Amino acid sequence: MQKTLNKLAPGLVVLLGFFFVWPPSSFASVDALTIQTPAICRYTGSWFQIGRQIGAAHPDYILEFSKSMETALFFVGLSSGWNAAHVETYYGLIEDIVPENIKDHMAGLAVGITETLPVSYETAWQAVLTQNLAVEMLNMARNMETVPDPDAFVIRGCTGLAVTSENGTFLCHNTDATDGGGDNIVLIMYWEPDNGDYAYMTMDPPGWADTNYAMNEKKIGVSLNAGSHHVGADIGLPINFMLRKIMEQAASLDEAVAILEDYLDAGNNFGIAGALVHLVDFNNHTLAKVQVMSDEIDITYGETATAGATYIASANHYVGAIVRDPDYSYESSEIRYQRLLELVAETETFDLSACWDIMQDTNDGEAGANTISRADGSTATIFGNIFTGDGMSYTLGPPHAYFDKYGEAGYIGFDEISALEPKTFTATPRAFGVILEWAVHDASRIKGYNLYRATRQNGPYAPINSELLTDTTYRDQWLWNRQRYYYKLQVVFNDDSTVMRNIVNATPKLIYWF
Repeated sequence: MQKTLNKLAPGLVVLLGFFFVWPPSSFASVDALTIQTPAICRYTGSWFQIGRQIGAAHPDYILEFSKSMETALFFVGLSSGWNAAHVETYYGLIEDIVPENIKDHMAGLAVGITETLPVSYETAWQAVLTQNLAVEMLNMARNMETVPDPDAFVIRGCTGLAVTSENGTFLCHNTDATDGGGDNIVLIMYWEPDNGDYAYMTMDPPGWADTNYAMNEKKIGVSLNAGSHHVGADIGLPINFMLRKIMEQAASLDEAVAILEDYLDAGNNFGIAGALVHLVDFNNHTLAKVQVMSDEIDITYGETATAGATYIASANHYVGAIVRDPDYSYESSEIRYQRLLELVAETETFDLSACWDIMQDTNDGEAGANTISRADGSTATIFGNIFTGDGMSYTLGPPHAYFDKYGEAGYIGFDEISALEPKTFTATPRAFGVILEWAVHDASRIKGYNLYRATRQNGPYAPINSELLTDTTYRDQWLWNRQRYYYKLQVVFNDDSTVMRNIVNATPKLIYWF
């Protein structure tokens, strides 16, 4: 199945342990995905406004990602009866159970796209729906009236670990995909709603209105692996949407688990795509592994490692009493899971460094499809992250390649990202140019701005302005059409300290003249 799908759709990937297609534009090597610093952004306001800011800042990525999902639906969905043309149909089946804040977020994404690119709202809305629902649809029935026991395609990947020891508590995850091309479009975002929900930091591509790898202001963390083989699946609320509710409303591990239990106890069910969820409470250093099917969850609260630490671990197959298909086998998942357990047993002291040693493991050899840090020519780890109670350590690209290239993981503290400037930063393409606009949370603290441009995501970036800018709009002119340009905005504060986090991009085209 893996080789067949790679021949049919070389851009087909699995992020979050789920199907999606990495943008198939110009992928050259794992090195191209190993980016030192991703876009790190802070979005505030209503959920509609948060979605609108994200859509305006990253419209190309969202539209490209949606097109890739359409490709996946075409090649895989043909066997299931679903394709991109049925996205609205599927949304109609679950619309009544989708939380209003997610609907608002998706609507905002669509509006933001239309404000930056000359596309209709209908086109943008279709793209947002496709990105958010394709994972569920890829697990659907051969006809659209019944739901079978769907096979879990063995192109899923991801490896997760959570551990607590005398040296701290760590929530670790490697997110994998089949090589398909282009930029590493993963962002680190801080979502700060004004409706009373908890704020949280999350790591994912833009365009998704759900949550998969996140930690909220109450120091509750979550990560997700796809689960397989999901026998007895039914249409319901995608589990990723429920994880978002956990981030917004849970202040303890008990509250997080109760949100899942209460939803099932009320007679509801989760969707087609099963999952293995890791929950961590960094306040009291407790953790839980929740294996999720449509109508059942299985909860364990950790095992004791050789070194005396408590841990939970997952790859992409169910284990224990929840298994409904004992004859099902997913070799890559089983190999990665056993290797993960071996590494946990061998580790004498669990700290951040030891956790990264595990997540960048290649089993004393070359990285492959079955190693913890993956890179075998068709599969690669797109990002790795480790949440602590204070923030998140990360790699963009396979952890082993990132450490080889940069020496250490990147890091963003929760306090830092929660006060990040600027508020918004957008790049609107025009013919032979790009209009750059930004806004800040507190202009009284800021002396001015510097802009930097590159023609590759990983640079090098060169300064555009010769003098410190004080306006919040800049027109970058006399650029090549059909060449993608990347921009960073440096904020210079009154005390001459600086921050340069955000990366946006735009592609000038002749059609944008009008």
